[in-house]
Amino acid sequence: MRDKVTSLEQAAARIKDGARVVMSANLQRSPMALLRQVARQGTRKLRVVGVVGGDLNIDFLVGAGAVGIVDTCSVTLGEFARTGPNFARYVLGGRVVSMDNT
Repeated sequence: MRDKVTSLEQAAARIKDGARVVMSANLQRSPMALLRQVARQGTRKLRVVGVVGGDLNIDFLVGAGAVGIVDTCSVTLGEFARTGPNFARYVLGGRVVSMDNT
């Protein structure tokens, strides 16, 4: 049987520029180590789809400059912020396109 365990770097390297990445909104289970590696490797123009909204995971990738399009109903930081600060700044500045999928 083939070993399916891979390094963080190898897993992140599979996420190429322009890829579509789907995530759920949950402050407790965001794959932050993977997302930090995606940002470190310089991935750009991702289309991020937030299933049932987005939170820290999407806001982080937007702030890292990795996202071109966010496709979700909302990006919040739960009880900590009504709107993700990076998301709001990048959308208002025209650096990210927000697609509402309510």
